[in-house]
Amino acid sequence: MPTLRERLTGGPGRVVGLDVARGLAVLGMFIAHVGVVEGSTTWFVVADGRSSALFALVAGVSLALVTGGSRPLAGDALVHARTRLLVRAALLLALVALLDLLGTRVLLILGFYAAYFVLALPFLRWGPRRLAAAALVVALLGPPVALWGPVALVRAGLHLPDDGSGAVTDFLLTGHYPAVVWMAYVFAGMAVGRCDLTDARLRAGLMVGGLAATVLGYGASLSFLGGSDGVTAVEEQVLATSGSGGWVDPWPTPLYLALPGPHHESWLDVLGTGGFALAVLGFCLAAAGSRFGAAVLAPLAAVGALALTVYSLQIVAIWRWDLVDATTNGPLLALVLVSLAAATTWRALVGSGPLERLFAGVARRTAPPPTADRPAS
Repeated sequence: MPTLRERLTGGPGRVVGLDVARGLAVLGMFIAHVGVVEGSTTWFVVADGRSSALFALVAGVSLALVTGGSRPLAGDALVHARTRLLVRAALLLALVALLDLLGTRVLLILGFYAAYFVLALPFLRWGPRRLAAAALVVALLGPPVALWGPVALVRAGLHLPDDGSGAVTDFLLTGHYPAVVWMAYVFAGMAVGRCDLTDARLRAGLMVGGLAATVLGYGASLSFLGGSDGVTAVEEQVLATSGSGGWVDPWPTPLYLALPGPHHESWLDVLGTGGFALAVLGFCLAAAGSRFGAAVLAPLAAVGALALTVYSLQIVAIWRWDLVDATTNGPLLALVLVSLAAATTWRALVGSGPLERLFAGVARRTAPPPTADRPAS
């Protein structure tokens, strides 16, 4: 019979710090969705855009862990893992389709999340160095493609997506979380997940290196653009030149690649935001690495372990009470406190969340383990 502490932390083998980081990402998205930023603390500004990047980074770590961690799966075991990930991606698309019907004006990430799962499938045997190199390549090549790619398509007389028929193009290039950029966060997370997450040097490296990248990214952006006036001028130029036109007409300025974010999908945005996400992950792994830290952070870890359920119920709550138009942060505070309390109670009494159980059950039935891995009848 597991103890209360084991139920709250997921038991042996569960990486509590990873759940804590995922929980922070989910609660950060609450702030981005319903928080009233004006007159609020700097933390509200920090959460906007950076929470979803942390969510994508943690997704990459999870992908690595479920496919072997520091010893990647191979053979039938890898085929089985890939099949289950495909099933989960399909379930995510079905879930996000239902949530989208509510029309909450929240930019839902779950469909893009499903696309990241599929795009990661060919790279599940890669080690940390190759995955880190892949993250760097995407971070370098993705932002220019995201900036000029849609403009080139329009000027070539092609049609950008406006319904489900163009979902692939939207997931890859034109959407709010384009994979040509956001796979950098996923690959970076996979690289971390292929390492020993209990290694103190890894955790310190994530914190120090991540903070250094954050300072460098945002500091360089400030140096290039000279503050908010420079950012506004670049944004206006890009908006004016991103529509239809001829090949010789003005194009979006390369200075866009120096914008600081959030959601600019620029070089310095990826550097600063990615560094911030890595630093937060390192801090969470370190803080939850002891029994005391794991116990104190158990409510955050519970939200992270039930992230799919909590995120989805948040969208339902926003729809039911129209929280996007809230004029105070009272609804946000209520959402956060209820989520922490409900997730902690559910995990203590039941275990995994209802949507997490559903997804795991469907994946298990749809893709049973290879015959050699099944228990004898």
